[in-house]
Amino acid sequence: MSPNPPLMAPRALVPLGISLALLLPLAAGARDAPRPLRTLTFDCTVSVADVRETPGDTQASHWIRLARGTTAATSPTGTGVSEDARQIDVKGSITVAVLSATEDDAGLIVEVVENAAERSRAKVEVAIGPDGGLSYRAADGVNLTEEEIAVVRWLARGFYGDHPREPGTAWTVDQSVNGRVDVEHYKVLSRDRDRVTLDYALVEKEAGVTGYDATREGSLVYDTALIVPVKATFQSSSRRLVGPTMSTVRSRVTLTLTADSFGHLRP
Repeated sequence: MSPNPPLMAPRALVPLGISLALLLPLAAGARDAPRPLRTLTFDCTVSVADVRETPGDTQASHWIRLARGTTAATSPTGTGVSEDARQIDVKGSITVAVLSATEDDAGLIVEVVENAAERSRAKVEVAIGPDGGLSYRAADGVNLTEEEIAVVRWLARGFYGDHPREPGTAWTVDQSVNGRVDVEHYKVLSRDRDRVTLDYALVEKEAGVTGYDATREGSLVYDTALIVPVKATFQSSSRRLVGPTMSTVRSRVTLTLTADSFGHLRP
């Protein structure tokens, strides 16, 4: 088990909107660029509870490695099942640098990095399709957190597009493929000038040995003029069977845009 598993399965490896081949040649040129086209910073608050239940473990207690440099105790539940539990509560930031934009398919190449205790990882370059489909190198998957993936998807140039802005209207984004369910639901709760407040829900499912079942619910404030998420709050739950162990991860995330090189932030 990776010491830093993603909370929910990332939407990568299936190129959507931008091919992964595009990411490779642009990467070298992007590093030579004197400055990004746009830089965004988000404050983030993350609370994660990870419970792992293993049947048939008769040990009274033992210690396991749950995260980078940390351990937690495990004890039997009285039903022949041992339970390992750990919770973290951290504050930090996510920085997204837009390295390039492609006009033929309205895509973006960005570099994203999170800086928070027990959540910090290496920078990852991600290609974003116009509808929020993501592509990145398979090896970089372990370096993307749930909150980073959410932010990057909402930066897609066609994320909002011609979707309605009137309160009460709703739409669905379905990126299910090859038997994998990946569906997002959005509903407009209110509107103020160029900003809309949305109700947001996500359902992800995948069968098989590496299968999982995940949901996410929350709200999103989005600036349709600047094409950027301004604030988001959501809670999620995911279940995954890893060998004999059932891993259940529940998280609460708050994201707030604090800096944008494109313009002034307004309350």
